[in-house]
Amino acid sequence: MQKIYKVAIVGGGASGLMSAVELLSGKNALDGQDVIILEKNDRVGKKLVATGNGQGNLTNQNFSSEFYRGDKAFVDAFIDNANQINIEQYLYNLGIPLCTLSGGRKYPLSRQASAVIDVIRAFLRSKFCEILLDSKVTDIKEKDGVFTLFIGKTEIYAKSVILSFGGAVAKQFGTDGSSYPLAQKFGHKITPIYPSLVQLKTNTELIKGLKGLKEVAKVTLYTGDKPLASSTGDLLFTDYGVSGNTIFQVSAYYNGGSDSYLNVEFLPELTPKQIIEILTAREKCYYIPKEEMLCGILNKRVGQSVMKTCKSNAPDKVANALKNFKLKITGSLGFNYAQVTKGGVSTKHVDANTYESKLKKGVFIVGEALDVDGDCGGYNVTFAFVCAIKCARVIKERTFE
Repeated sequence: MQKIYKVAIVGGGASGLMSAVELLSGKNALDGQDVIILEKNDRVGKKLVATGNGQGNLTNQNFSSEFYRGDKAFVDAFIDNANQINIEQYLYNLGIPLCTLSGGRKYPLSRQASAVIDVIRAFLRSKFCEILLDSKVTDIKEKDGVFTLFIGKTEIYAKSVILSFGGAVAKQFGTDGSSYPLAQKFGHKITPIYPSLVQLKTNTELIKGLKGLKEVAKVTLYTGDKPLASSTGDLLFTDYGVSGNTIFQVSAYYNGGSDSYLNVEFLPELTPKQIIEILTAREKCYYIPKEEMLCGILNKRVGQSVMKTCKSNAPDKVANALKNFKLKITGSLGFNYAQVTKGGVSTKHVDANTYESKLKKGVFIVGEALDVDGDCGGYNVTFAFVCAIKCARVIKERTFE
């Protein structure tokens, strides 16, 4: 007779692995041989290994709903769940102590994301949890309370299913959006999806020759006359447009509009009045060419680019140019370069506290598969972990009722 697992987990990424950890931990822990992870790649945790540039940005000490996008009530419920779980303590108990770096970002002490996967895999091995690699689930059916998951000609049977298949970005990690139909199978809708936390392409006329240069700036994304998002920090110039933390943050609000542009404010720590005072004093330095008016104030080449937008060398005009350097957006680098998916399985029919489908009992949807995305800084990994832990606890409680 074919074995029936208590839980089948579709996807061995951050949320899939953490749901398995919780299922096999603590109160009402399941037996490892009752849980199976089905991973389409040749190893688990591929995308998690790359987070934080390979250093493993797992969470952030600055934590609230303002760092997330999605249905407000759903996000607020997630925040409540996260505050109850305490991810940093949870990881510490698992054997992954964290340290806090700039911007409140928390990393493993080793600053090595692969070590996080090593610890999780070691835990799962100790519990004899079954992991099937190179196993893409192409269909799911349910009959009499048992789910059948199809992997080629192989069939896996389970009482509950956790859909943790990720989003549609970074197909090199296996998250190419091809698994959304598994949720649609049960009536769930997929909202429009966009690449988020991604580099932006812009008109390059004003930034030719600036590739590789970096400035601290305040960047605001506009669509038409409407400001959508702002971020202050590193702005990196590239041959196709712009990158850096400021761009990753505001890109979450870019939906491909043809009338979108970036307004760059250089010297964000200075007011226009303060800049005018500096430039007025500089006018006395007769030996500085007018076209080099910003030399020593900005990177020389960046300053030259700003001056090209300025019709007058008057201090007030230059100050205005410094605070209104506009770059028209022509697109983004797309899903293959983005860090997270904006959009996904609509949360309308997903319980905000249990992450169980409201359309099919026994199906749970967690992590990046859902239409919730967070800022750069560990917020998306936190979301994946919290969803996973919470839904696993619900499954455990139900199993032992």
